[in-house]
Amino acid sequence: MPRTEAGVRPDSTARLSQLADRRPEWQTWIRMLGVAWSTIDNGRWDAIGQPRELTGASPGSPVQAPLLHGRKLELDAVSIHDLVRDLASTATLHDGYRPTPVQALELISAAISYNGQVIRQLAAASGIDSDGLAAVAHLAALPVLQTCGRLLAEQLPGYWQAGYCPVCAAWPLLAERRGLDRSRRLRCGRCAADWEVPWLFCIYCGERDHQKLGSLEPDAGAERVKVETCASCRGYLKSVASLQGLPPLDLLLQDLETIEFDLVALQREYRRPVQQGFPLDVQVVDRAPR
Repeated sequence: MPRTEAGVRPDSTARLSQLADRRPEWQTWIRMLGVAWSTIDNGRWDAIGQPRELTGASPGSPVQAPLLHGRKLELDAVSIHDLVRDLASTATLHDGYRPTPVQALELISAAISYNGQVIRQLAAASGIDSDGLAAVAHLAALPVLQTCGRLLAEQLPGYWQAGYCPVCAAWPLLAERRGLDRSRRLRCGRCAADWEVPWLFCIYCGERDHQKLGSLEPDAGAERVKVETCASCRGYLKSVASLQGLPPLDLLLQDLETIEFDLVALQREYRRPVQQGFPLDVQVVDRAPR
C-alpha cells in the first residue's frame, strides 16, 4: 500500500531539477536519484522477513547490532533487475552490461551489506567501471532500505548509544540540531532513520573531551549549517539546524546542496569513514525463485 504520510515535500521533484541546473557536474547522479526515488512508493519493496540465527554470534556483546542484522530480505528479483537496468541506462554504463535478475539481486545484496569487494568483482566480470556500478548499486538499494526503515521504525530502541545507524549500520549522512531545544539528531541517508545522541560525543571514535571536539562554521557567522569535527580521529559530520526532521528526499538534497562544507572539511584533512560502522549480515533472496 502506498505511504500516506507526508514523507516528501511537494516541491521535491522541482528541487531535483533546480539542483541539476545549479550543479551540472552532478546531473547524472541527480537523474539517477530521481529514477530510484520514483519507485519508492510502488509497493514492491516490502522485503523484511523474520530474524534468522547467526553463526558466530556473541550473546551479551557490548556492540549494538542494527535491526537489519541477521534478517532475511525477500525481494522480487525481476523488479530489482528492472531498477538496476534503468539506473545503468541513466548512468550510461557500458552497453555490454546486461545483468540477469539473479546478478541484479547479488548487486543489491552487496550494496545493502556495503560489500565493496563484491561490487568491484561484478564490475570486473562485466568490464565496466566499478565506481559507476557502485553508484547504480547503492541507488538501487535505496528504495529497499527506505522501506526497511519505515517498517522497522517502531522497533527502534529508545536509546541507541552507537554513532552508526540503528537500522542499516551506515554512518549518518547529517546531524540535525532540531527544534527549540536543539537536540542532536543523527539521520541516515540510506534508510532515513532518526536517533538522538549526546552533544559532546564523536560518533566515530567516542571521544567526549570538549577540547578535542570542535566545529567549522561560515565566516559570515550563519549557524544553519556547520561541520562537527573531532581532533582525535579527524572525523567530521555536517550539521544543520531544523525545526522538524527533514523528510527523506530533502535529507539527500540537503547533503548535495551543502557540498562546499565537505570540501572545506577535506581541505583541512578531516575525513568520513569509508566502511559501515557495523559488519551487517543480511541475507537477500528472491521472493519467487526461478
